[in-house]
Formats: sequence, C-alpha cells, structure tokens
Amino acid sequence: MNDLLHSAHPARTARRAPLARSAAALLGLCALASAHAAHAAPTDGPSQPIPDPGKAVASSDDTSAIAVNPANLSFLPGTELRWTWVATGSASPLPARGHSIALGLPLWFLSTGLRFDFLDPPAAAPIDSPSRWVRWGLALDTGPGFAFGTTLGWGSSDAPALDGYFSLTSGITLRPATWLSLSAVARDWNRPENRLNEAVERSYDLGVAIRPVGGRRALEIGLETAYVENSDPDESGAWVPRATLGLRVPYVGTLRGDVTLRDLTTGGDPHVAAMAGLDVNVDELQLSAGGVFGDAITKNGTGLYLGAALRSFSEQGVQLPARVVRIRLDSTPGVRRHTRFLQQLWRLAEDPEVSGVALVLRAEPASSLAHAEEVSDAIRNLKSHGKKVICHLEDSGGRSLHVCSHADTIAMNPAGGLRFSGISSSYFFFGGLLKKLGVQADIVRIGAHKLAAEQFARESGTQVGKDDRQDLLEQFNGAFLAEVSAGRRIPAAELARRLARGPFLAQEARQFGLIDRLAYDDEIGRVIDEVMGRASRVVDDDPGDEAPERWGYSPKVALVYLDGDMIDGESRSIPLVGVKLAGSYTVAGALRRAREDRSVRAVVLRVETGGGSTLAADVILREAILTARAKPLIVSMGSQAASGGYYASVAGGSIYANRSTVTGSIGIFYGKVDVTGLLQKLGVAIETFRTTPRADAESLYRPFTDDEREQLGVKVKQLYDRFIARVAEGRHMRPDEVDALARGRVWTGAQALERRLVDRLGGLREALAEARRMGQLPDDAPVVSLPEEDTSLLGYALSLVGLSAQAQGELAKATIPPVMLDAARALTPFLVFGAERPLARSEFAGEISFGVPATAREDEPPAPAARGLEER
Repeated sequence: MNDLLHSAHPARTARRAPLARSAAALLGLCALASAHAAHAAPTDGPSQPIPDPGKAVASSDDTSAIAVNPANLSFLPGTELRWTWVATGSASPLPARGHSIALGLPLWFLSTGLRFDFLDPPAAAPIDSPSRWVRWGLALDTGPGFAFGTTLGWGSSDAPALDGYFSLTSGITLRPATWLSLSAVARDWNRPENRLNEAVERSYDLGVAIRPVGGRRALEIGLETAYVENSDPDESGAWVPRATLGLRVPYVGTLRGDVTLRDLTTGGDPHVAAMAGLDVNVDELQLSAGGVFGDAITKNGTGLYLGAALRSFSEQGVQLPARVVRIRLDSTPGVRRHTRFLQQLWRLAEDPEVSGVALVLRAEPASSLAHAEEVSDAIRNLKSHGKKVICHLEDSGGRSLHVCSHADTIAMNPAGGLRFSGISSSYFFFGGLLKKLGVQADIVRIGAHKLAAEQFARESGTQVGKDDRQDLLEQFNGAFLAEVSAGRRIPAAELARRLARGPFLAQEARQFGLIDRLAYDDEIGRVIDEVMGRASRVVDDDPGDEAPERWGYSPKVALVYLDGDMIDGESRSIPLVGVKLAGSYTVAGALRRAREDRSVRAVVLRVETGGGSTLAADVILREAILTARAKPLIVSMGSQAASGGYYASVAGGSIYANRSTVTGSIGIFYGKVDVTGLLQKLGVAIETFRTTPRADAESLYRPFTDDEREQLGVKVKQLYDRFIARVAEGRHMRPDEVDALARGRVWTGAQALERRLVDRLGGLREALAEARRMGQLPDDAPVVSLPEEDTSLLGYALSLVGLSAQAQGELAKATIPPVMLDAARALTPFLVFGAERPLARSEFAGEISFGVPATAREDEPPAPAARGLEER
C-alpha cells in the first residue's frame, strides 16, 4: 500500500534545499533506518499515488514501478497496460482512493512509462478534494543487476492547494544475487510546490526483498521503511515501516499482501493499514482483487481493490485448455538454428498446456545423421512427457524418416514420396584436373588413412581410402537402421530389405509400413484430431515473453560454437558458395569470455568442424584447457569433430558424441601446389632469386626438392607427435595407444566410445544437463550462445537487399550448375588455407546423401559440400 508508506504534508512556505542535501539523504538512508521512531507522524499529502497492493520498493517490476520505484522500470519484461481501482468507505481517514492507469514500454536502451492517478478522497480524509496526477517514468537499461530511474510528476486539481505541483522522484535498485534485491528511493526531492507556494516534504525509502526458495518467484518477502522529512523546526521527521508478501498459488497466480505501521509515537500503539488479495494470471492477462483493512482505516472505512493488466509477457497461472503446437520447417536448419529447434522442442515438452506437437516438414529436419539423432531424442523426450507427436511429410528423404519414426503417426501428402533407398557418398578428386592445368600437388602426410590430401594429389582414391569410406557408410547405415527399426517397430533386417526397394511414392511408403497414413495439407487438422482422440486447438508456436523467474544475473551455461573450417584469425564466411570459417581468435575469445564471466558456471563446447589449421586448433585448445581449469567444461560433438576439431576437444572435460558423429582423423598433412606448368601454358615465365637454397621452399612456383621433402616429413612427424601427445594427455592414454587409433583414421561416435576417444554417447541435451549438474545449476538455468553470430561484408550487403542466407543459397543454385557449385565448395577451404600452413583436417567436404538434398539453411549458408557429402 504505497501511499500509506510514502505520505508527506505541505509546508506553509517553500524552503528550497540544495540538491546535495537530497543526495546525502539518499546515501545516508541506511543510517537513518537504524534510528529510533520520531515523535511526529506524517499526514497524507497531495503527492501520494493510488496504492499498488503488495508491490514492494525493491521488487515492483511492472508498471507500478512508475510510482513505487522508477528504477524498476528497467526490469519491465515487456509492454504492459495496467488499471487499478481502490475503494474505501467514507469513514476512512486515508485519502488515497480512486483509479490509476499505467502504460509501460521497454525500449532499446531504456524503459519508459506513463501513469495517470485520479484521486477521489473520502469525506473523512484530511484532504477531501479530488485531484489528478500524471507521472512519466524513465529508467536506463543497465543490465539485470543494477537500475536507475526517475519519475516526473504533475499534479492538478480544482482546489488551489492541490494544483500546480511538479515532482521529481528518483530511485536505484541493486540485485547482487538471484534471491536478493536492494532499493533506495528519494521522493519529491525537489520539494514540489502548489499554487499557494506550499511545498511537499521530501521522503526517502530503503527496501530489501528476498526470494528464499532458490531465487524463484514462489515466495517473495519485502521489508522497507520510509523516512518523511518535517520542515517544522519544532517537530522531527517520521518513520513508516512496511512489509510485503508474495506467495505463488499453483495454477492460479500470486497471493499478495502488505502491512504498514502508521502513527509511530512514543506514547501510543501504532496503527495498521493492510491490503491483501490475489493476482490471477491467464496467459498475458492479469486480474487482481482484494481487500483494504486495518485499524488505521477504521472498520467502517474498510474497502476493496480491483485491477487488470494486459501484457506482452506472462507469468505462471491458470492453465489454458491443452493445445497442439504446429511447427513448420521450410528449410533445413543450420548449426545454430538446429540448436534453437532442439530448445524449442525441449521447451514444449515442459509446457503443461501443450498436449501434442505437429511437425509439418517441407524440408529435411536435420542436416546430418548426427543432428537427426538429436531431433529424434527431442521427440522421444516429448513423448516421455506425455505429448503426442505427429509428422506430416511431403517430398522427404531419409533424415525425415529417421526423425519421424519416433512420432505417434507419420502422414504424407498423397502426391508426395519418400526419396530414399539407402545411404551414399561421393568424393571429388582433382588430381586429373590439376594435371591438365599444369598444376602439380606436392603433399606430405602422416598415415595411410589421412585421406584429405588424396583429393588434390590423385585422380582416384587408394584402396585404403575406398575401404575407409565404405566402412563409414556401413557404420552410418547400422545406426540409421537401428533408430528407424526401434521407432517403426520393424526388425532391422526386414527394414533393410524394404528400404532397398526405394525410392517410394506415398502409397508405396504406406504399403511398406514406412508411414502410417495419407493426408493433404488441408487434412492435417483431421489427422491431429484422430491421433489426439478429440477435437484439438491447433496453434503455431509463439512462446512470447515470460517474466523472469529470478533477479539479477542468473547463473548460466555458456554454449560456445566451434563451427566451420578452422582458420587463423577471426571467423568469417563466404556467401553464395556457403563456406563458414571458424577463426581461432573468435572462438578462443568466446572461451575466454565464458571463463571470465562470473555468471557462467559451466561451459559446453559445441564442435561442428572437420578441422583446418593446426595453429588454429592449438590456439583454441589452449583456451579450452584454461577454461576447463576454471570451471566445468563439457564437449558436445555434433555432425563432426574430426582432425583439428578432435584436437580442440581434448581439453580435459567430458566428451559427448552422437552415435553418428564423425570424429577421430588424428593426423597432419602439409603441402602446396606447383603452378609453373599452368603459367608456362599461359606464356608466363618466372625467374626466382634467393639467398639460401630453401628461401623459396614454400613458393608455388617450383616443387619441393628431395631434401626439402625429407625435412618437411620431419616437421609433419613433429606436429603429429604433438597431436598424439595432446590427445594422450587429455584422454589419459599412452601415446602408443593413441597412435594405434590415429594415423588419420576416421571413427563414428559409437566406435570412438569403444576406443576411449569419447566418454559418452549423447547429444546436446545430455551435454547441457551434465554441464548444469557439474555447475550446480538448476534445470532451467539459461544458456548463452558464444560467439555472437556474424557474417561477411558481402553477406551483410546481400542481406540488406533482402537476400537472406536461404535466398543466397537458392541464388547460387540458380546461377551456378550444381556440379560446379559442389566442386567450388569442396575447393574453397583449400583456397583459403595458405600454402605454408600445416593442416589437421578431415577429408570429408559435405554431406552424406540420405535421398533428398538438404535445402538452404535458415540462419546460415548451406554447408560446404560436395553433392551428398556430409562430414569433412
């Protein structure tokens, strides 16, 4: 009951004090709070607002903050329009009766709000004339831990004693912990005057609020006191203590109340003024009602209050009728969009108002088999929470079948099909092309399984390479069959026989038990009703904003992405051809930020790369090691974490991999190309001068000499030994054990687990759960993604003219023949890396084919790929 706490009376004459006095009073409020009660009691002055029931100085984070504490406007979660009506009996001596209307709006760097108070005091109150106040609040957005704000107020009335006021009120709030909030407010610190030159006394508030149940809104207790100045030299100021309570009522809202002690004197008992009621939350609507009572109000003055608020955010409250959420995918998610898609499904699993999820897939729901495993896990998680899952397909491939095999039903457009009969891969070999151009590849590598170099040195693969590639496909096929077999309840051997007869028209897919029913787009609602067993309310997913559950800087998990070919320097991307480059400075800087941020309690390093520069890998690994020494570090391997990607993963924390993650490829190669033959064909001659025989050893204008090749082999062996040593140290293995598993050999996540190269099979959900556990964080601890998403200058320019990443991909397909586009994507990384750079990079340059090619990603360019290749 804010007006009961912040009362002030007008003095007969205005006595302006310097601003320093206001500042000193604000800073000295802690000392004032410990003083004994004064002899004089405040009267109810003209600047008091309509009371806001149960809203404390330290925790009023809605539009009530305009009058209670303007600093807290900074914490307003979204737009809010609020109305409050307080009605007391005619015998009440307290004048704060009437209506208030407030509108709050958070902007880019500040929050603002406008409030109107229409006061209609009862006849028994000292002030019995109606008046009006307009208040404009402003608060700087300084983050969730600190806030400062000011309210400007104008008072008007037909009564001269209540007309002509201009008031300034300022406040600060400090939230050093998720359960603690501290506030100080200076009210009417400019001593506003009316038309009779009578001034309102200053008052100062000090408040503390706590949320003792893990910092949650479940229980909130506020204690505060106000000190009201008295300009009469014969009387001292007065104290008005107040307590507030907020108690969450499950499936309803919040029970609120406040108690204020008034008329504190040395010769009598204080009087009590109280308000108690209930806030009922229904989605973005809040309804409030309660009573106003206490001996300070008198029995005949007892009244009530009503309120309503329309907001762009919500709080926990009344559950709406269960709904089915529809999610439509028109393009295949890229790395970060994939994470957001998973988080969306995890959130829906926890939502008690969601009874089912309908996935309308117009593109493959995952860009790789490993990502498909994580989406499948999210669907199983939905079902474990009692949700029904429906998939509707149109023209789909194997990854759609993989994901949707765990749904309750799969429907397909009768004119669509399942373009899948098995897994394949294609590889480019540029040796013949380079030979025709007069270019000679000169490459030194460690291990027969380090196949990346072969693509540029040979016209076809070696037998070792052919065996490795076929074995990888067999591993993928086994994982695919196991997952789909379990979901569709078809024995794996029988499923393999059926799939071999593909691709399938929709009717054929149904006959073979790969889908359940046929339905056009307009029949999806009927399918949902049949699966749910009742008529269902189907809505598109629009979670909206929620009021924060905790105060201040909530402890969180940092999710650091290592995504794209690893290069030295800053991250960048190449639009149109769709190549992402993960810069060592960018990723290392993100790890450093996570390590130094005290609110980050654990870090998940999400690895989505086939490697690249050995120097970049070592720079990133060093920062990962330092981070693992400071706080829990978990590695989550996505589609691939091979070669340099695996190197950067062995920082000492637990490593999670999906069953189909491509990892390993522990090895190094080094080389260059000799372009003198090409230049000779063009009629270009080169004369080279040097001070030593090896001065131009890395030049593109001659091959290596036998001596140089021998010395290069020594250097590559040293780098390889360093790679082995790093892995041995991080995995607690002997170097000879690592070497037996290395030499460039690629493993799936399941194989890597058997060989102790990873710790556990699991996707991003399991890795985040482990990070929260090790960081001693609650299950709902927020996740912050680092580094921030960025794009190239060209990509940014294209986006300005309306070409999104997806549109850029479609433009590339329309202007460049597919086979040339695939070749360009395969070649681009090697054009990026300098000839002098040793590389820890896997050979795979794109996607494994599961039928329908992946469409352009929603949030980033398509993966660098040869057609149908997945891992690099």
